[in-house]
Amino acid sequence: MLSTNQVNVNRKLKEFDLNSIRITGGPLKHAMELNKEYLLKLEPDRLLSRFREYAGLQPKAANYEGWEAQGISGHTLGHYLSAVAMMAVATDDERFNQRVNYIVDELDICQEAHGTGYISGIPRGKEIFEEVKAGDIRSQGFDLNGGWVPLYSIHKLFAGLRDAFKYTANKKALQVETKLGLWLNDVFENLNDQQIQEVLKCEYGGMSEVLADIAEDTGDECFWKLSQLFHHKELLDSLEAENDVLAGRHANTQIPKIIGAARQYEISNNESYRRISEFFWKQVVHHHSYVIGGNSMNEHFGEPDKLTDRLGANTCETCNSYNMLKLTRHLIQWNALAEQGDFYERVLYNHILASQHPQEGTVTYFVSLDMGGHKVYNSQFNDFTCCVGTGMENHSSYGNGIYYYNDQSLVVNQYIPSKLNWSEKGVIIHQETTYPDKGSIKLLVESSDPKQFSLSVRYPYWAEKGVYVKVNGEPYTHDSTPSSFITIDRVWENGDTVELEIPMTVRVESMNDNPNRIAFMNGPLVLAGDLGPIKQDESAKELLFTPVLVTDESTVLNRIVPVSDNNHHFDMNKLGYPRDVRLFPFYQLHDRSTSVYWDVFTEEEWKEAELSYKASVEKERELQLRTVDFVQPGEMQPERDHEFEGEHVGYGIQSNRKYRDTWPSGHFSFTLKVQSHQQNHLVVMYTKEIETMKSFDITIDGVKLENGQVELVELNTFVQVKYEIPNQATAGKEKVRVTFRARDGQKVPKVFAIRVVKG
Repeated sequence: MLSTNQVNVNRKLKEFDLNSIRITGGPLKHAMELNKEYLLKLEPDRLLSRFREYAGLQPKAANYEGWEAQGISGHTLGHYLSAVAMMAVATDDERFNQRVNYIVDELDICQEAHGTGYISGIPRGKEIFEEVKAGDIRSQGFDLNGGWVPLYSIHKLFAGLRDAFKYTANKKALQVETKLGLWLNDVFENLNDQQIQEVLKCEYGGMSEVLADIAEDTGDECFWKLSQLFHHKELLDSLEAENDVLAGRHANTQIPKIIGAARQYEISNNESYRRISEFFWKQVVHHHSYVIGGNSMNEHFGEPDKLTDRLGANTCETCNSYNMLKLTRHLIQWNALAEQGDFYERVLYNHILASQHPQEGTVTYFVSLDMGGHKVYNSQFNDFTCCVGTGMENHSSYGNGIYYYNDQSLVVNQYIPSKLNWSEKGVIIHQETTYPDKGSIKLLVESSDPKQFSLSVRYPYWAEKGVYVKVNGEPYTHDSTPSSFITIDRVWENGDTVELEIPMTVRVESMNDNPNRIAFMNGPLVLAGDLGPIKQDESAKELLFTPVLVTDESTVLNRIVPVSDNNHHFDMNKLGYPRDVRLFPFYQLHDRSTSVYWDVFTEEEWKEAELSYKASVEKERELQLRTVDFVQPGEMQPERDHEFEGEHVGYGIQSNRKYRDTWPSGHFSFTLKVQSHQQNHLVVMYTKEIETMKSFDITIDGVKLENGQVELVELNTFVQVKYEIPNQATAGKEKVRVTFRARDGQKVPKVFAIRVVKG
């Protein structure tokens, strides 16, 4: 059994149980209500369909489409079980308890039918794990023995069962989870370290976390030992040594590993787990995150502090932020740092809330930060991507992260209209606010008798004009500073009030690697420019050009004007070129083209940049006249016409331009026409990062091209590079195969256009 002295939860603060908190109003309450409706529309029997099928039982309903009809089927059920369990305690709606009980009962039936403790909705899942158990392991990023991330899907099931037990006290859920854990232990029991590390090359979710949880819930030592086996040395040992090795890695594969390390620290008090967790958090938050708090481009981390060339349609996978919030809630309990609460707030309002459509309740996979991009929502019943699953949980769990406590203190970490029942103290706190619309907050104490404790409220990092505090209507003087806590220690009586006034100011945040690419914020909210409807007609085509900001004034804020009677709405005043636009909170903009980031020029700089832009138009016309063949990567029909092939290939959109790139060691190729009787050149469009990138080769029918020459720079973002094609590569040919191949362990950068030109 797990020894009691091994369990050493070393926390300065504790998080309140979700059933102690009720969200009482505001945009988060609205998001919860939309999610509640969605969860009740989903049919458990359809999510259970493949579980029954692979257990040899007759499904009660057909499975859903999308990912639930593919190799990752079954993952959604785990998310759904977690979401309905959280909603059960967050709303007191008995229908969610009934759903939890029904799903757990059905899983129990499936488990009994298997007879081994195994249970899942994964195609060939039983066979895959039998092969692994026998030491036959074939593993890479998203593939384990031909299965699409099977351990990732099993992790979701573990987490759902854990949450059913944790939130609704369903004892059968713990029994089913325990049997599943014993089955998994049997799979790994006779594997050596090298074999285990081979398995861990494939995404496995937060297995170390859920196994640590079940070790604590059951007291069984075998689960703790199994949790420790899920230690991916290649990543975690580097992070422990404080080496940022995240570039090129699939972001959401890594974050759950760190949550697992955080949970292992809380159980074992092993400082190495804490070092891993805190270093990773610091690096991601300060060196890999965008202004909305999200991270990654095309699901992958880039180099630290290099985000300028990493804007596009596929920024900020929502699953990543779901997991970063989970990690942050662990760290807040250890460190009690307002900085962690600041980050939580940034992500909550500017990514998580922004990821849900406020009428439809649909959610995004990525939140686009493309300049001129827009949000794309997954279907509620036909996609079932990972972010649909985490979305179910995001909008069920807004009560988390608001309040923390210890024996003598209460911490208000987030400003959200809510009610807290601090049962151990016999105190109820009512938080009344229209935040984030306005920075006025009122805390009302309800208690049957006087209580001594300290009340700490977060002084946000963005509060440039201070935080004004009143206790029972009287000013309260403090010397706290931004990104800290204001602490009031007194005997609290029934009816006591604390009022906060936090003036919100508009300000600029620049990218780490480019001070002239900025975003606007007002108080806690990221602002975005409304560029108009997503689909423009031809007469409005010029509006697709994302404005740049042109001013000789010392700060662009001199040209940002509040819109009267509308908090967080601002107009540009002769700042944008070719037009000014209105700024709104990013989370409120849906079904519109937007820009969060803006390029800033002086008048003189813009004259030069505008000349470059016009020159690029002329160059494009000249290239078109000389073009033998052209292919637009990322466009379905042109790629088919040019016989596109590739492996480990990525796809995205940046500044309304589609591109292809690769993951490490990937390649892609096209067939293009040439003119064999004269000199041919290959002209390729990249972003400016190509100037320092030596990570790939281009070949024409196997003949390697020498270094190209930059022909043109467009708006300081895109470059056209021309390569001479050796005559022997085209002699006697009408077509050639053009291949972009990453060097070992490296990648091909974004390729936006490929053309063969004559002369």
